Amino acid sequence: MLLCAVCANMKLPMDSLSPKISPDFPAWQESAAGWRIIINPAWENSSAKELLTAKEERPDAVLLQQGRERVVKTPCEMAGTPRDVVVKTYRAPGRLREFFEKKDKGSKAFRAFKAAWILEKNGVGTPSPIALAERRDGNGHLLESRLITEFVPAMSNFRDELFHIYAKNPDCEALMSLMQAAADACRAMHDCGIIHRDLGNQNIAMKKTDAGAWSVLLIDLDRVRIFPAGTLTDEQRGRDLARLDLPSDFRRVFHSMYYMGYGEPGAFHLAEKKEREAFERHSALRPWRHPIREWKIRREDRRIAQASPSSDILPLGRELWIWDGRSEQAIPAYMSKDRRKFRSPGNILKIAKEFLLRGNALWKNYKTLSSASFSEKTDFAGTLGMCLEADASWETQLSWLEKLEKSADAKLPVLLRTYHHKGAAHWRDVVKKANALHARGNAVAVALVQDRAAIRNAKSWREMVFSVVEGTHGFADFYEIGHATNRGKWGVWDFSDYEKLLAPAIEAKKKFPGIKLTGPACIDFDLHQLPGMMSGIPAGTFHALSQHLYVDRRGAPENFQGKFDTTEKCAIHRAFAKTYGFEKEKIIISEVNWPLLNAGVYGPIDSPFVMFGPWETRPAAPWTVEPPRVSEEDCAKFMCRYWLLTIASGHVSRVYWWRLVHRGFGLVDDSAPENPRPRAAFFALQKLLSQLAGTRFERRLTDLPAGTWALEFSRADGSRFTLSWTLDSFPEIS
Repeated sequence: MLLCAVCANMKLPMDSLSPKISPDFPAWQESAAGWRIIINPAWENSSAKELLTAKEERPDAVLLQQGRERVVKTPCEMAGTPRDVVVKTYRAPGRLREFFEKKDKGSKAFRAFKAAWILEKNGVGTPSPIALAERRDGNGHLLESRLITEFVPAMSNFRDELFHIYAKNPDCEALMSLMQAAADACRAMHDCGIIHRDLGNQNIAMKKTDAGAWSVLLIDLDRVRIFPAGTLTDEQRGRDLARLDLPSDFRRVFHSMYYMGYGEPGAFHLAEKKEREAFERHSALRPWRHPIREWKIRREDRRIAQASPSSDILPLGRELWIWDGRSEQAIPAYMSKDRRKFRSPGNILKIAKEFLLRGNALWKNYKTLSSASFSEKTDFAGTLGMCLEADASWETQLSWLEKLEKSADAKLPVLLRTYHHKGAAHWRDVVKKANALHARGNAVAVALVQDRAAIRNAKSWREMVFSVVEGTHGFADFYEIGHATNRGKWGVWDFSDYEKLLAPAIEAKKKFPGIKLTGPACIDFDLHQLPGMMSGIPAGTFHALSQHLYVDRRGAPENFQGKFDTTEKCAIHRAFAKTYGFEKEKIIISEVNWPLLNAGVYGPIDSPFVMFGPWETRPAAPWTVEPPRVSEEDCAKFMCRYWLLTIASGHVSRVYWWRLVHRGFGLVDDSAPENPRPRAAFFALQKLLSQLAGTRFERRLTDLPAGTWALEFSRADGSRFTLSWTLDSFPEIS
């Protein structure tokens, strides 16, 4: 109480009303009725001064916002031409707040004007500051202040543009472009020495230029703190970015963009995290601080939600799904800690139940099959397939496929993917291209790839399934139901989600009894997920188990992941197929490749944004040359050996390489579409296909030096040869 009384009777010194400013900053001007004014020299001959000191608003003023400040749009005469400007009127601050205002901060209007002046002088986007005015009483206490800035038409903001991408255009390139523009603007603002202190998504205004790029304007600058340019610490920068609302993995990418491709410094990370958590606690307590206002807001939100169709509901959390056409995959929006929150607790119960019911049988089957590895004589014809894409590079893909087939002296099996998110025209195109492949003599399989909308909209997913099956059921080898179903980024968070994807396929199988289904198409080596996924698959549904069996980024296929190398991984997946009574025990590996060096955002692990490494190591040790990326030559070695090991093991019926043509991971690099470049893996595969044409695997040689592998094959004429290799070599005939 004593402090309040002191504040109320204190007379502020006049030098506290005039913060230190740069020499070119406009000077204060005295005006009538106690107003003190600053006008941008570029607007000196305008009617801005009248707008600042007018007792009443113009009748043609348009209210933009009414809260603690009143914001209107109104015309301002400039050289005889009316131009719209924004007038923001601030109420008098409380005495306690004014007491704690340091003399170099000034009023909200002054701080906003000065910050905008500095930003504009440094080429950082913000509505141009036009004028400000302050009116004080005889003791120097601020009674009222006003700020005039340029009105920018058709201006959106970071929040609304993010929501538009999430709901209407879930495209990674659009998202990254938007985030990069915002990150660059925030960085530029901080480099000017300005801390915003209210940097929410809504205060980063966005506007598309005529060229289609994003122009960013930083707004609501009345809470800023201004320091000398170039002096902000990482801690200050981190705290100022803490109010940005982004899913956790997008936030990680945003921070890397802010630091020009490098990981955030430790001090930045800790300060941002601490401030964000404090703000989240503050926001969570808002209903207790302002119960009536929050109740009204929630009531209005419910009204809007009830009036909106389900398709207009903003997808967040597990509903958020973004596609990256550069790396041909969905991207994660959340980091692993947050992703775990979206998993259903019921998943754990299903996994536990399956292990209790079938764990013993599964283990016995695995031990039996593992001991029989490489004991079965196997024909290699038709065991290597290629993944093609129904896209604009189709003719290029066919030309390179033909080159491989000449080496194999046979048509290669082909897998085509149908993507739910690409729509009905794409589905029809896949059917058309599948029929064309069948006509040229290829065995054709089709993978049905979901997005999150496929689970929300069962009708649309069913439409895709039936449109593809009806157009290809007469010849399709099999239909793979779902894609990477153990990864939430592909839209499957709950095992029951997969059952929803499976339902129309089961319905299609009843209508077309001859078709074969495979799945559940999990990726990598997640044995803890597979039992729960299998629990919801009715007996007799699947012809074979299909799996995207990578080497988990561990380099050579002979390397171990725990106690499992590639051969053992194949054996245990085959044990699952046997335990669950699939018609065909041998599994299908429907996707495999290796991430290549220097693929950038077109590679499967750099997407959606290339990280150079931690900030502390720049620029000496960029991560672009470190594992798990491999050279094109190593990829060729690994691919050939992977095919030999998986098929010769006796546990796999076919391996599909993902994919034939792609600039990031294909056998052929089409980064220059007019001049595609075959990679080392293409030539290696040509050679191996020629060597293995018409051959049968006979046995694995075991009396060899450590680190050496050798497989013996027979030809139709009865002759035999051996392919051998080490961890550093290609398979060669010996």
